[in-house]
Amino acid sequence: MHAAVSGFSSFRLAAALAAAVLVVSVAGCTSAPDPPDQQTPTVQSPTATTSERAVPAFAAVLEKYSAEIRAGGATAVIIQVKSRVGEWASAEGVRNLDTKETVQLTDQTQVGDITMSMVAVSVMKLVEEGKIQLDDPIQEYMPDFESIIKPPGPITIRSLLSHRSGMPHYWDALYAMGNAGDQHMSHKERLAAAATVRWTGGSGSLYNYSNTNYSALALLVEKLRGKDIGAVIHDDTVLPLALKDTLMTGDEPGPQRMVHGYTKSETGVLEDNTLVPFHKGSPDTGMVSTVPELNAFFAALQKGSLLSRQSVEEMHHPKFEQYGLGVVRQYDSCSNNDYFGNVGVVRGYAALALISADGSRQIAMAVARAPRPDLIGFGDPQSLEMTQAAVDALNLAC
Repeated sequence: MHAAVSGFSSFRLAAALAAAVLVVSVAGCTSAPDPPDQQTPTVQSPTATTSERAVPAFAAVLEKYSAEIRAGGATAVIIQVKSRVGEWASAEGVRNLDTKETVQLTDQTQVGDITMSMVAVSVMKLVEEGKIQLDDPIQEYMPDFESIIKPPGPITIRSLLSHRSGMPHYWDALYAMGNAGDQHMSHKERLAAAATVRWTGGSGSLYNYSNTNYSALALLVEKLRGKDIGAVIHDDTVLPLALKDTLMTGDEPGPQRMVHGYTKSETGVLEDNTLVPFHKGSPDTGMVSTVPELNAFFAALQKGSLLSRQSVEEMHHPKFEQYGLGVVRQYDSCSNNDYFGNVGVVRGYAALALISADGSRQIAMAVARAPRPDLIGFGDPQSLEMTQAAVDALNLAC
């Protein structure tokens, strides 16, 4: 059997994160100050001696993490931390197992479910322009939604953004049908696949991670903007931030310096998952970016450069839940507040980006995972370890 694609893995990851990693702040949080206009990097000189280049505690955590997972077979690990106490970056491993080229900090990688944070920005821009409201049913704008997926009632845009619509996960349907998720699928085809699985409820349901929510949101955005979701993200996020290496899979010109992510089949055959057709144009797994540009995106979002501060605060709700509107929350023990960002997992790859509420500390990571069949089941230890290492490092960079 082929390995699970991002949607299924991420659903399990989200559930496991909530139980095993996340420590949610339940009291005492105060409103965060405005993020600083610019962080204060203190990059160590590459020519300094070992004694001069004392490794800060947060970097030691990440060096240990990188060394351990590379020893376990990961082919590339890229990390960048920005904080008031220092800026640190690392790129270890190879870009490509065939050429053995050394991986670079600015190499491009699949970012998986982090794509949904960018889609959420585009949805919130429509809200700011008065074209939609978060508590409007999506049926109000898309009458054919009912015929595609047969919802149990009105499904609000807010519930789609926050994975509280009760909508089934398309990957569950693909898995049940023995579909490996290798071929390209349109938004409607993903919705149609999900329609074969029973809904867990309607709007206001308990949190239930389902990438299908973002297939529905992509259809909505495309209808209102008159262009495909990749082009909308380009206009709403890539252009304003002058990102050079962030694009939707399938857009031309394609990536020039792509990290390759590998898996192995059950029979031991090495499989290269770089730019597989399944992610082309996908609103839940389709974006390619770099570690520095992931940090740039979440810094701009948190600062209020992409959306109004009111919209950003809306994305952070509900306050004491792991998943808001397109962003994930992790507890920040430095400030008794939260980190915001997202985690993305697709076959062969994992990516993460988190930023503190005040914008003073942030981390982005990309991993080309050890080539083996992707785990299917409750929990993904590699992704849990990545998230734990990231949070531990940020908590040491106060």
